[in-house]
Amino acid sequence: MKKSLSLLSLMVALAAGAAGATGTTAGTTISNTAQISFADDAGVAQPTVNSNTVTTTVLPNPSFTITPNQTTAGTTPTQAADYANPGQSLTSIKPGDTVSFQYTLTNTGNVNGESYALTTPSVGGTGTGLTTANVKYYPASADTSGDGVLSAAEVAASTPITTISGVAQDTSVKFYQVYVVPTTATNGQTYGSSPTGTRQANGTAGTTNEPAAPFTQPTDSNNANLVTISRTDAGVIGPKGYAAGNAPAGTTDTTTTTGITIAELNDTSTAPATSTTTKVTFTNTITNTGNRTDTFDITAASLNLPAGATVRILDASGAVLTDTDSDGTVDTGTIAAGASKDIRIEVTFPAGSTTTDNTKQPTVTVTAKSSNDATKTDTTTDTVLLPGVAYGDKTATGPDATQTPTQTAPTPAGNNPGGSTSVTLTSVPMQIKNTGGAPEAFTPAGTVTFSTPTGSVTVPVTYLPDANCDGTADSTTAITATPSVAPGATYCLIPVVSIPNNAYPGAYPVTQSVTGNTTGVTANDTNDTITIPKVGTPTNYVVKAVDLASAKPGDTVTYSITGQDTGNANIKAAIVSDTLPTNTSFVSISATTAIAAPAKILYRVGGTGAWSATAPTALAAATKVEVAVDSNNDNTIDNNDILKPGQSFVVTFKVKIN
Repeated sequence: MKKSLSLLSLMVALAAGAAGATGTTAGTTISNTAQISFADDAGVAQPTVNSNTVTTTVLPNPSFTITPNQTTAGTTPTQAADYANPGQSLTSIKPGDTVSFQYTLTNTGNVNGESYALTTPSVGGTGTGLTTANVKYYPASADTSGDGVLSAAEVAASTPITTISGVAQDTSVKFYQVYVVPTTATNGQTYGSSPTGTRQANGTAGTTNEPAAPFTQPTDSNNANLVTISRTDAGVIGPKGYAAGNAPAGTTDTTTTTGITIAELNDTSTAPATSTTTKVTFTNTITNTGNRTDTFDITAASLNLPAGATVRILDASGAVLTDTDSDGTVDTGTIAAGASKDIRIEVTFPAGSTTTDNTKQPTVTVTAKSSNDATKTDTTTDTVLLPGVAYGDKTATGPDATQTPTQTAPTPAGNNPGGSTSVTLTSVPMQIKNTGGAPEAFTPAGTVTFSTPTGSVTVPVTYLPDANCDGTADSTTAITATPSVAPGATYCLIPVVSIPNNAYPGAYPVTQSVTGNTTGVTANDTNDTITIPKVGTPTNYVVKAVDLASAKPGDTVTYSITGQDTGNANIKAAIVSDTLPTNTSFVSISATTAIAAPAKILYRVGGTGAWSATAPTALAAATKVEVAVDSNNDNTIDNNDILKPGQSFVVTFKVKIN
């Protein structure tokens, strides 16, 4: 029988509300590029120059809630269960009743794909007989009636859960805690429990979805519920059909008493799979090589199957094979001497399944056993050749995508936007290993994005072949795809990049990948770099730095922007501008300069209007703020404001990660 939540429980559940904003998703890159506009010493406006781009990667900041909470004053998620102040309660519960409480788990952190373990550390109340082992959890799907309460029938038809998985940020998942009230419960006794959730690690510590060590996984345990027993024991007995003793005169019992009986070999098939393959079906033929009719039991043993894979034994028509001789094992049915029958072995697995070891492919060993003589068996092997590829920097033991080599490039030739220098990255040789089960050719690809005075420039990476992996290119002609690479074999590449001659100094990531031409399997290496040295007097009139390469939502990130004259002539009306980056909120902006008075710093918001010596205290999303030195102290910025060689001003721009 279903029970309704008390008014208090409903109020608490409503007060919990919907999930709110949880902050910028972990792994998001927040990029920021400042600019400087200026005129040359003749007062002629020059093209706006971009600073180097700086980035901050948003760190994981996991958190979650389970509601409704107990009503303890000042309760916190890690508080122990307080059965005197439950967040949900039920009354008029009988001994033996199945009770359920609906809870909502909300991912309030900034990490997607979260999983949470559900446990029951304690039970409470004045009654006895309820243990933590009696408390179960069920998914919202168990509530087939949709009324928010699980009946005993719905519980019996569903499977308990111990974890809730795949929860996206700012997403809520409902679940039920269920337990059966002990049949020994007496009137007025109470029973309660409190679900406890614990976040499970979402990858390796220090990666996109998992905080670096030391880190304590968040828990939520302040969710006590309580039921109160109302037990009424009474009964009546009377004539057949009239338990209340109200049979009319002349009623007879026609029941008749009767006795009651209470009953108490070495073949192999292979099939290559692509990254989109989800099912492979093998056909195996069984031939009766004996001299009389026989039935053959069929069994299938699997090895190295990917998670989630299943194997089915089917007949030639695709129907599930049955046990025709009732010996407990599916079989072929009768096969006359010398005759044959086909069966099918259907292997189903998740799309995108790959392997990192070409010698460990998913295998199903199928055995046929004679029913006439159980010692007569034969086997055949069906193998799925999953694709796989490893790609990274060349090592003696194979590709390693965790290494971070850099290639030092020639010094930029100056402000020549149309020119570039081709650089062979001999310090960054790449290696491909076919970890799949079938030969395959692979297509390499890569890009590098350089900062230049005219903005960001993205150039492709081309590749020279190095088939014997000796670090020397076999040809000066770039290839678009490798030859076919055998399973377990490797093939090497030498990257080549055309670097813009006006690229700013710095370390530039080389983003690289390979894709299988047949299967579509992919692998990436994104942490190699090209370093352009800073030599002589570069043309970087605006330089930017950031204090945090990674930060959590709520952290303040400080950008330091230097506007400077690095040439040998005056520049005029030098204005540094920046825009509030996406996924951030404004904190403050300020600037300083070593230029002597009467020079002073002026600010302007939006790119138009009057300049002010007072820094703005607010800045709307995607709004530009400008900063400049008013060298002649006339409260505006124009060609009368001069920045001499070697002079500079520094802008400090602070934002908060949303």
